[in-house]
Amino acid sequence: MSTFQEMLRQDIGSVFLNPEEFGEIHVVDGKEMVVILDDNELAERGNKVVTMAEGLHERRLLMYVSEEDFGPEPLIGRRLRLDGEYFTVSDVSCEGGMYAVSLEANRS
Repeated sequence: MSTFQEMLRQDIGSVFLNPEEFGEIHVVDGKEMVVILDDNELAERGNKVVTMAEGLHERRLLMYVSEEDFGPEPLIGRRLRLDGEYFTVSDVSCEGGMYAVSLEANRS
């Protein structure tokens, strides 16, 4: 009999990160992988775009990705490239075999 945590880990690829369900294919640091980009959670946590000064704003993005696909947990402050755009990791948590990675980028 499987534990709840084992069942969650099994569901990562078959449900949560399944492109037929919630997942989308993106290129993360040059490697194609299935992730979830969550704008609804960011709306709960605060604005997705924050105006910093005239003509400059900060874009925020929350990415869910499999621990297994991504590799070692990204360090806060690390630069990460998502679909050709550079972001800085501002927060990371591991939730049942998936990383929830908060990303920020300054844009003009």
